Amino acid sequence: METDWIRRLKQDDETALCEIIRKYTGYVYTILRNFSHGTLPQEDLEELTADVFLRLWNNRNRLRDGSELAPYLAAIARNGVKNRFRMLGKQPPVRQSYEDLTLSDAKDLCGDAEMVEMIACLLRALDSLCEPDRSLMIRFYFYGEKTSALAKAYHMTDAAVRLRLHRSRGKLRKLMTERGFDHVE
Repeated sequence: METDWIRRLKQDDETALCEIIRKYTGYVYTILRNFSHGTLPQEDLEELTADVFLRLWNNRNRLRDGSELAPYLAAIARNGVKNRFRMLGKQPPVRQSYEDLTLSDAKDLCGDAEMVEMIACLLRALDSLCEPDRSLMIRFYFYGEKTSALAKAYHMTDAAVRLRLHRSRGKLRKLMTERGFDHVE
């Protein structure tokens, strides 16, 4: 379905955009709300949600065939929050803990039962990592912190953070494969 949407977007098919909006509005809104940690008013979140889909439309010819929309939309959403905070002259808030990541976040992100199960499995796999690897993964992938900021926070070199992230990805990939999710990259 996503391959078809991307093909149709590239052909300037506005109905494809409408279908994508219908499917992903809740997902995008939840990412915006979570990434801003609830500090932006609802009006801003709604405006940013619309902006995400406008950016998708404006950049439709840059989409690669066979790519997935969810990560692309998530990246646009995260960047939108960062830009909004920059425009307001503020830094985006950063959670110092990962305990508030729950399965309800997964249910908010999508209604797809298989995806919810995969996210739940991923959260359990993350929970099996030791510190600081678990926090590094959460802060880098869920909250978009840069490796240089993580290195400073954990008194490591940038290279050490990247190495820990690389090794943790390998551990997570192995755990997810063992649990039946064989296409996790």
